[in-house]
Amino acid sequence: MESDPTLIVCPVRADSAEDIDPILQTLVSLQASAPETMVLVVDDRSPAPQAQLIEAAAAELNCAYVLQQDGEGHSAAVNVGLSAAVEHGMDVCLVSPGLLFETAGWLDNLRARTGTDGTPAAVTGGAVLESTRVIRQAGYFFSLFRRAWGARLRHVPEELLDVHEPLLCPVSSELQFLRRSWIEKVGHYDELLEGPHAALDYCLRIQEAGGQCVLEPTVRARAIRNVDGEPDPAAPSERRLRLKHANMSFQRWSPEVI
Repeated sequence: MESDPTLIVCPVRADSAEDIDPILQTLVSLQASAPETMVLVVDDRSPAPQAQLIEAAAAELNCAYVLQQDGEGHSAAVNVGLSAAVEHGMDVCLVSPGLLFETAGWLDNLRARTGTDGTPAAVTGGAVLESTRVIRQAGYFFSLFRRAWGARLRHVPEELLDVHEPLLCPVSSELQFLRRSWIEKVGHYDELLEGPHAALDYCLRIQEAGGQCVLEPTVRARAIRNVDGEPDPAAPSERRLRLKHANMSFQRWSPEVI
C-alpha cells in the first residue's frame, strides 16, 4: 500500500533574539536532509519582532509558516500541524527546534518502521542526542521503583543505539512520526498537557486504540542545546496524565527486572 505524503511540523516559539538561531539551524538541517518534504513552521505566538524574523526565514527556506491563533502552548501548536496534515491527506513528522539531522534517509526510516504484527507502526520515534553525543532520550519507560516516567537510555553513549533493536515504547514529540489514519482515529494532542506528558498521553491513547508506538534506533537527531529530557514528576501535567489513564497498567513499559 502506498503511504501518504509527509508534512514535517516544527512548533516554535522565540521569546528573544537568542531563540531564533536554533530554529533557523533546524530548518536548514531539514532542507538539507529531507529536501523533498514540505515543512510547516507553527509559531506559538512569538512576540512580533521574533515572529517576523521566523516568518522571513521560513519563506527564504521554502517552508510554510503559520502564526497560531487558537489556543496557546506547544500542544496547541502541534494540533495546528496535525489539522493541516489531515486536511491535506498527509502523515506528520514532529520536529522540535534545535535539532540537527546529520544523515539523509532518516524520514524514510521512520515511515518504513513496522510494529510487531508487520503492519506500519501507528507512531514512530527517533532518539535525540545531546551535543556531547550522549543520549537525551530514546523514548520513555515507566519506573516501578520511582512510580514515574523516565527518559530511556538517558546519559548513555550514542554507540548503544548501534546494537539496539526497534522497541515498543512511548516516544517523544521531539522527533515523532504519526500516521494520518491514526490521527483521524485517536484525535489530536491534549492541549491541557505539555512537554513529555503530552507525548506520553498521545502514545498511551494510541495503545488503547490498538496501535503501536515504536522507537526506531537508527533515526537520531543531535540537539544544539543540552536540556533535561526527563518528564518532570512535579509538573501539573503529571497529575492530569495519571488521572486520564488511572485504569491503565504502565507495567508493560517497565524494564524487566532480572
